[in-house]
Amino acid sequence: MKKLAVIISSILLSSAATAADSYQSISNLGFQHEASSNNNTVAVDSIYYLAPKNTLGPYDQFEYINKQSNVYGGYADDDFGDVTAIGGEYFIENFMLGASYSNLDSGSHREFYTLSGGYFFNPNLLAKVTLVENKDGEDFALFDLAYNHMLNSTDYVGVTLTADDDFDYRAVAAKYFIDLSQGNYLTFEGKYESIDDAPNQWQLETNYYFTKATSVFANYNKQDNYSFGAQHFINKNVGIKVGYGNNADDSGNDAYFANMRFQF
Repeated sequence: MKKLAVIISSILLSSAATAADSYQSISNLGFQHEASSNNNTVAVDSIYYLAPKNTLGPYDQFEYINKQSNVYGGYADDDFGDVTAIGGEYFIENFMLGASYSNLDSGSHREFYTLSGGYFFNPNLLAKVTLVENKDGEDFALFDLAYNHMLNSTDYVGVTLTADDDFDYRAVAAKYFIDLSQGNYLTFEGKYESIDDAPNQWQLETNYYFTKATSVFANYNKQDNYSFGAQHFINKNVGIKVGYGNNADDSGNDAYFANMRFQF
């Protein structure tokens, strides 16, 4: 159960640094409809960086390891409950500090507080520990090691290793960003989770950018859930994303989703 709490309450932020456009605030307003259960989900989130973040070309691609101090918040509501999360990160020299609060209300009420600290051994290698206080269960700690390997001035491979203090939760996540030149870009992402007394999990995703404003995406996971869709930025500040999801073994699990993204 605590592993599920980690996944729900964590907000994982990707980033990347090279020239082009820069932003200090990124906000999303999303909606999803699941046909089989007639369940609607509305979600909103926002993050504000204390200094501008540069893109890697596409409007929504940033450096793999974030190095900008920030505050963030999010809220999601569906027919079964709601989730609220707030937090922030502060970077000074080679150190980072973070804190967050999340509240899950879905029949039962659960609260989580986190306090994290990290150290950059170099700009591309971050070690971090996160202490999680579970108000309704066992407290625990998470350990992360994130590494970003630059293949050239734009392309990179990023890898993050995660484990809890009992080592009964282990995960590895990776991302490959490629500048194909001529204004085209490609990303591959994957995550594998190993959990004691539970089935292992994996998921894959890819994005192809026709331009820095227009892209298509697709993802797939071990449960045979898949989704695909497209995103287009009307201008450098407003983007629209739409998609469709289902399950390869059960075609009755139709899901339709849309998201508006605001960057300034």
